Amino acid sequence: MEMMLPKLDARVRPFEDSSGRPTKLLAFAELTIADAFVIKGIRVLKRAEAGEDEPFVVFPAEKGKGAAADRWFDVAHPVSAEARAAASAIVLEAYRRAGEAAAASA
Repeated sequence: MEMMLPKLDARVRPFEDSSGRPTKLLAFAELTIADAFVIKGIRVLKRAEAGEDEPFVVFPAEKGKGAAADRWFDVAHPVSAEARAAASAIVLEAYRRAGEAAAASA
């Protein structure tokens, strides 16, 4: 049975690091679901593997406390592979458009 996904919309803010330190962070994003719910704190990162140019999306997580201080726990995330693929595609497309807009205005 095919799942019907709600309308998704993404806003992306490219990350500009003026410190000069190397970073994998490319942008921050918000994902709006069905014009009714928003997930903030989504990050667009570049891959660490050499030769992999395609950025990827990381959903918000927080570091555990107490005995679980060495683990990270999801705050919000898609519950199916289909939803994750759709959300990631929307965020990455918004990231590409933001990069194109910045290049056109430069």
